Formats: sequence, C-alpha cells, structure tokens
Amino acid sequence: MTSAVLRLENCIEEVSHWMSANRLKLQYADKTELLGAGSCHGPALLGSTDPPLQLGTETVAASDQVRVLGVTLTSNLCLCDVLLLQIR
Repeated sequence: MTSAVLRLENCIEEVSHWMSANRLKLQYADKTELLGAGSCHGPALLGSTDPPLQLGTETVAASDQVRVLGVTLTSNLCLCDVLLLQIR
C-alpha cells in the first residue's frame, strides 16, 4: 500500500473521530467514490489499478472516473474524455 493511501485513510479516520466527538456521522457506504487526478501531461496519482481505501468497515475502490452532481470527472482531467462520454 502506498504512503499516500495510508495518509488519506488516517486523515479520514481523524475526521471521523472528530465528527463522532461532535455528534456527527461520516457515512462511507453506497455513494463514496475515489478518484486520483493528474493532468493530460502527467499520470494520475491514483487510478483504478491502485489499492482501495479501507474506511472503517467499508472498502472504496479507486476509479478512473466519478460522477459529482451530474458532471463526470476523469482521472486525467482532460476535456476530450468528458466530451466522448457526452457523445455516447
């Protein structure tokens, strides 16, 4: 497992503990998606082949694209990929 994944898991765990202390709940199930973003000229930091995040009892697999508020985001953030998805 990469150090970036471990740091992200630890950060989310700390946020979860803070939320619990303040009577809030961080829910991971169902809609949680993981996308590592890069640029058209550099590789993404995380992709669909990288290890999943372990968040409490839930496992979140990395993806090459996610949908946020109806907008599809891809791991390389290139507009050409978004346009191809819209044409299909």
